Amino acid sequence: MALRPEVHSRVVTILKLGLPLVALALVASVFLVQTDDRLGGTINFSEADINQLGHGLRLTNSVFTGTTQSGDRFRFTAATVVPDAAPPKHAAISKLDGTLELADGPAVSLVADGGDLDIDSQRLDIAGNVRISTTDGYELETDKATIDFVSGTFVAGDQVVTRGALGEITSGNLHVTPAAATGEARRFSFSDGVRVVYDPPDPKRGP
Repeated sequence: MALRPEVHSRVVTILKLGLPLVALALVASVFLVQTDDRLGGTINFSEADINQLGHGLRLTNSVFTGTTQSGDRFRFTAATVVPDAAPPKHAAISKLDGTLELADGPAVSLVADGGDLDIDSQRLDIAGNVRISTTDGYELETDKATIDFVSGTFVAGDQVVTRGALGEITSGNLHVTPAAATGEARRFSFSDGVRVVYDPPDPKRGP
């Protein structure tokens, strides 16, 4: 069934302006793996999604997949994506779930209850049972986090628990900033009641 001209215009506006930024936000929220617009991929929607967009600006079961220029494959889904208007300034996202398979490293997974993308300021706030994990044994849990695409920073707050092979770090906040120069590592800054539990592997236990 053909869409009315005004409805079609709203759909095109949302797809062109809002959803690519939402998709970029979902990918970049995994420890800011990519923030330099090198992503490629496709957004898949059903005919029902398009019809819902035309009437209520709402998408369900949205999927964003692709491969970066570095060969990293990613797949992210959202139960709903709800832009606030056409053209959109905000987009509310529910039930984020994604995986990034690094070409030269482990796979990274992200889940969160929801988020809000501020398109004008290029900032994504995610909240509710935020969990980031890697297949080589690293985990991060927090109540909320913010990704700022302008500054390239990742900030997690309220309560942050980071676990790895050597132990656990608990803190009120975690601030991740981009590398100052090519080849340098990102800076991880823990603050507000930092507690470190050092638990190195015991060689007597074996692998």
